[in-house]
Parts: sequence; C-alpha cells; structure tokens
Amino acid sequence: MESKQKPVRRKTRGKVQAARRSASMTSILNHAETVFAIKGFNASFKEVAQEAGVDTALLRYYFGNKSKLFKAVFQRRAPKINDLRLKAMAEYRKTCNGEMTLEGIIDAFVRPSLEMSIKDKGWRNYMAIVAYVNSSGGELDQLMSETFDHVSQELISDMRKILVDASDQELYWGYHFLTGAFTFSLGQTGRIDILSQGEVSSKDMAAIADRLPVFIAAGVRAICQGNMKNITT
Repeated sequence: MESKQKPVRRKTRGKVQAARRSASMTSILNHAETVFAIKGFNASFKEVAQEAGVDTALLRYYFGNKSKLFKAVFQRRAPKINDLRLKAMAEYRKTCNGEMTLEGIIDAFVRPSLEMSIKDKGWRNYMAIVAYVNSSGGELDQLMSETFDHVSQELISDMRKILVDASDQELYWGYHFLTGAFTFSLGQTGRIDILSQGEVSSKDMAAIADRLPVFIAAGVRAICQGNMKNITT
C-alpha cells in the first residue's frame, strides 16, 4: 500500500516545485519589467536582483544573462497585445462594409496598446520598454522586428488597399512616421506635460488614442497622394 503512494507523492511534490518556480520567475519578470522601463537595457543584473529581492545567481539560473532576461521581459506580453491588435484590425475590416479608411485601420492598430497602458502599471511599464526598443538599434532592433513585424505587415497591407495608387516607398515612410509617433506616445516621457504646463499629459492614453489616428492618417494621405511637391516647395 505504501509503495503505491510514493509515485503520487513525487508527482504532487513535482507540481508544487513547478508552481513555486513559475511564481518565482513571474515575480522576477515583473520586477525586471519595472527596472527596464526606467533604465532600458542599461539596467544591470544587480539592479534587477535588488528590485526583485533575490540573488543574481537566481537570475542567472533562470535566465542565463541580461540579454536573455530582457528578451523574456519583452516577449512575455507580446502575444497578448499582438492578438488584441490583430483581432481589432480584423473586426474593423468586417464592420467597415468594404470602405476602409486610414483613420479606421490605424485606430485598430494603435488603440489596443494604448488602452492596455491604461489598465495597470505592468502594462504601462511594458509599453515604455517597447518604446525604448523601437528607438534603439542593433540587437534590440532585431528583437522589435521578430516580435511585431507580422502585425505591422498587416497594417501596411491594409494601407495598400486604401491608397491603391501610392508607391511602396511612400507607404513605408508613412508607417515609419506612424510607428515613431505611436511608440513615443507609449513612452510617456512627460515632455508635453512640461511644455503645456499641465494642460495635457503624456500619460493620457485615451486622449492619445482619439487623436493619433487622425493626425497620422492626414500625414500618410498627404505623402501618398501626390502632395509631396506642395509639401516641399
């Protein structure tokens, strides 16, 4: 009878250990997210360990090195936000009755991220990291591409359907300016708070979500519809 119970006990003990490991890793990722949101990749392993209240040896045991830890933080929430954005874009296509607008498809592309930033501090920290990575180069630039490019290509494809006479060159420039304004807004830098003396806030994601698609659509439309001569002269 006793021998039959041993496998069950080992299985239960294994589940408990796995749950503890998962909880420990989640706690470290949460704290690392906070530190990276403030300092970016310049944050040290030691700073993350201090924030998480653990030894650096535990960070290395779970994640290997800082690059792998940063990548784990960056990619942890990505599937959720990518899914929300792709669903929003698909829903917009279904409800626009075949008459897509730049404003509509850009809104579907940016609003989920901005709304998740309103949800809680963890999402705000994550979006700040996305903003940091998008303004970086090298290894971090590659990380941005492998995580988000498939969603961006969906947007560019819809832009082609709306601006049928636009060149790919101008469409890509339009996306370039869009992603710059979008991720800068996700960064919540506080710059506009100072310039406006508190009239507006860089943390007001609802206000940004209502205005950004209108602003970007007008610019994209201008550069893609043969207005470049008027702009530059």
